Amino acid sequence: MEEGSAAAERRKYERLEKEFVFRYSLLDDFAHAVFNEQGLVLDIGGGGLRFLSVRKWRKNEQLLMKLDFKGWQIDGKGAAAVSNPADCGSMLVIGSVMWSEDTPHDDQFEVGIRFTARMHTDEQD
Repeated sequence: MEEGSAAAERRKYERLEKEFVFRYSLLDDFAHAVFNEQGLVLDIGGGGLRFLSVRKWRKNEQLLMKLDFKGWQIDGKGAAAVSNPADCGSMLVIGSVMWSEDTPHDDQFEVGIRFTARMHTDEQD
């Protein structure tokens, strides 16, 4: 085993570098959640995502996120498949903040999220 290889890759899932805007809310009242904040996903994988936020989050805060996948359709098992480019599959996920760091920009923070739950949805709004 090469020195440092275990430390270099600690993730269980590969990450896809894909930028897209998503909506989210602090998870405080799931039944009445309002997705009033937006972030820019920088990369996403099976275990979580990394995004840009206008505020710094504390470790372990819970977020409810609505991810819209344009050109993809989410099946009943939560898997995404390429579909008609006009289609848009949506997925609700709950995630826990693992870290939040400053960026060179005063109005942006980079945030790492670990997915803790997933709910399927086809709702469009």
